[in-house]
Amino acid sequence: MSNYPNGIDGLVLKGIPIVQSNPGRVVWVNGSSVPGIDGVLGADSSTKGSYHTPVATIDAAVALCTANRGDLIIVAPGHTETVSAASGITLDVAGIAVIGLGRGSLRPTITLDTAATASVVISAASVTVANCLFVAGFADITRIIDVTGTDATIHKCEFIESGANLNWVDVIDASGADNTADGLTVTECDAYAVDAACDSFIEITGDISRLTVEDCHVVHDHANATAFIEQATGKDMINVSIRRNHYDSLKASGDVLIDNDTTANSGIVANNTCSHGDTTGEVLVDADGVALIDNKGTGVITASAYLLPAVDS
Repeated sequence: MSNYPNGIDGLVLKGIPIVQSNPGRVVWVNGSSVPGIDGVLGADSSTKGSYHTPVATIDAAVALCTANRGDLIIVAPGHTETVSAASGITLDVAGIAVIGLGRGSLRPTITLDTAATASVVISAASVTVANCLFVAGFADITRIIDVTGTDATIHKCEFIESGANLNWVDVIDASGADNTADGLTVTECDAYAVDAACDSFIEITGDISRLTVEDCHVVHDHANATAFIEQATGKDMINVSIRRNHYDSLKASGDVLIDNDTTANSGIVANNTCSHGDTTGEVLVDADGVALIDNKGTGVITASAYLLPAVDS
């Protein structure tokens, strides 16, 4: 066992940065088929949640946390968990971080099945989820992660379909009222979908401030796909940072990277690349008010991307 008397701000654990500045309790989750060093598998009856006596589910770990203490939930490699209903996992304790260990298929895997409403919810403020694999295991899952708390961070997570017609509609949904998802940060995430029902990577239903989406790679390999970021009619995005993302889509018409219809937006959209199926309109960003710098796109699969919109003279 290790102690960090000076905190773990800046610590990298198995390649995953621990982002909480003043950590409190550390709760371990192991719902894998491989026991820990002491031969103990996770059990939700455990009230310790220690490395030696872990809990079996993320929800059980959340129940052991205290709000605003910066508690860490560390999820063991090979952990598997199934979400079969709306809010099947609810991260409702402010300031916690859920950190998955492992690489590739050994990352903690959360499968959504049984109902299209199955979802993971981030409803408290300042919650982080990192290095987890989310799998759609039912037709037309409405959303994988529903964010209704401020300052949520989703980092280095991957989202995949598990087979034909086992898919999502939206990956991340900020589904609450105006400004309930302010400060949402999505970084270094990957998503891959081929189903005809796939829509957007991020869906936003209200006004949002301080949205950060950086270094994500998303493939929506169907002509029915919608924009990478889709925002509801009449809603603003303020002080956003959308940078260095790649959106590979067969989207045949309409706005490709950001679909927003207001003029009171602000922030920067820079160095994003998009391949798409629209060889006529080729509008990458419709979000009047944001600064557009060095974004590239192409609707021709055999051609290199070029600056969109055109360079200012």
